[in-house]
Amino acid sequence: MFQIDTFQDMQAVCRHKDALPESACRFLGDFFGQLQLSLEPESESFRLSDHGYALLVLKPGECLSAYQLESWSVDVEYAERIDLGDCQLFKVCLMEDNERFTFLVSTVGSQPEETEKWFARLVDGGVCR
Repeated sequence: MFQIDTFQDMQAVCRHKDALPESACRFLGDFFGQLQLSLEPESESFRLSDHGYALLVLKPGECLSAYQLESWSVDVEYAERIDLGDCQLFKVCLMEDNERFTFLVSTVGSQPEETEKWFARLVDGGVCR
């Protein structure tokens, strides 16, 4: 699992061989930029963790444990499937409390069956607090 805390982290994930399609990298760059603009637009050393945020990207084929899936299910604020044309992403927002958010991103179809089913259930079930 990749953890993106800085713009440099995001660039490193996108340079990682076969981690994400190019359109997904553009999406992540835009999403990261939006978070920075809303949290600390003038900072040159912006870190998501300084604001209680985390951005996690699953590597293709990454197996999440039943415990992770179960414990994360409790904190789901929203889940969505994002169509980028050449690929789709699952994006889940976990809200541990009113001060901390974790965004979990995965390319649709790149994970083991149980993880794919978990994402699909969240999206198709309209999970929202």
